[in-house]
Amino acid sequence: MMIRRTAAGLALWAAFSLQGFAAEQPPARPLKVRPERTAIFDLAATDGTLIAVCERGVILTSKDEGRSWTVIQTPTTRSLTSVVFVSAKTAIAAGHGGTLMRSDDAGSTWHLIELPEINHDSILGLLARKDGAVIAYGAFGMYLESADAGVTWRKLTVIKEGFDRHISQVIEFGEKLFLVGESGTMAISADSGSTWNEIKSPYQASFFGALALADNSLLAYGMRGHVFRSTDGGMKWEQVPLATTSALNGGFADDHGGVVLVGNAGLLAVSRDYGKSFVLSKAPEGLPLSRARFLKDGSILYVGYMSNGVRAAGDR
Repeated sequence: MMIRRTAAGLALWAAFSLQGFAAEQPPARPLKVRPERTAIFDLAATDGTLIAVCERGVILTSKDEGRSWTVIQTPTTRSLTSVVFVSAKTAIAAGHGGTLMRSDDAGSTWHLIELPEINHDSILGLLARKDGAVIAYGAFGMYLESADAGVTWRKLTVIKEGFDRHISQVIEFGEKLFLVGESGTMAISADSGSTWNEIKSPYQASFFGALALADNSLLAYGMRGHVFRSTDGGMKWEQVPLATTSALNGGFADDHGGVVLVGNAGLLAVSRDYGKSFVLSKAPEGLPLSRARFLKDGSILYVGYMSNGVRAAGDR
C-alpha cells in the first residue's frame, strides 16, 4: 500500500481518563505545537475544511485534505475528544473536565460554554442530528441535548434512572437514535432521545463505536477486535470475522459500501461490501489509531498516537 505522509497525530479513546476536572485556563504564552507530534482524538469535515481535536486543547485545521495543518489555540488546555460541524460555519468541540466549546467561523476561533450540571465529567462524543439538535454524551451515563446549535444545553436521562455506564457513541439510524457503550450497552430511541429501549447485546464487554451504513445495516465494534452487524434495526446481530484481537477505536462509512475501522497496534480494517467482510492491514508506525475517513480521491486519512497523519492510497 502506497503511503503519503502529512502532519497530524492522535490518541486512543480507551486511554482517556474519565475523571472529571474543571476546564483549565489558557497558558500565559501560546503552546508551541508540532502537529506531527500531537495526539489527535477526532476528525470532522465540511466544505473543504478538516478539523482535528487534540490533547492540551489544541485544534488543527486543514484546507487541503490533511496535507498541511494550521494550529489553533483555544481557551482550554484540557484534551478534546470530539468535534462536529452543525453548519458550514458552526462547529462544537468537547472533551475532558466537562469542556464544551463553540465556533462560529469554521474553527478559527472558539469560546467556552459552561455546563455546571455535569459536574466536570468527561464528554466522550458529539452528534449533530439532521433536525438541527446537537447531542453530547460521555462518562457515567451523561447525555445532553441542545436545540440551538450548542448555545444552551439540557441534561436528559438515558435508558433508565440511575444509568451510569459510559456512553461511547450515539448515531442516527433512519429516524431513530442508536447508542452503544460500556459493558455491552446497546439502546435505541424512536422519539429523538426522549425514551430508550435497551437491546439485548451480542457482547458483554465494551463497545467503542457504531456505524449506520447506506444499505440500512448497523455495525457495532469495540474490544478485542469484535465487530457485529445487524440487518433488522439492531434486534439481531451476527459477528463479523476479524482476524485480530486489537481494540477497535473508531470507524467511518461512505455512501457506497466502504467502511474503515481503526484500532490498536496500527490496525486498519477496510470493507467494500457494507461491513460484511474486511481486509486488514497495519499502519507502518504500528501505534494506536483512533480515527480515519475516506477522502475524495479514494485515499484514507488516518491518525495515530504520537505519529504522523497518513494518507493511504485507496483501491476504489
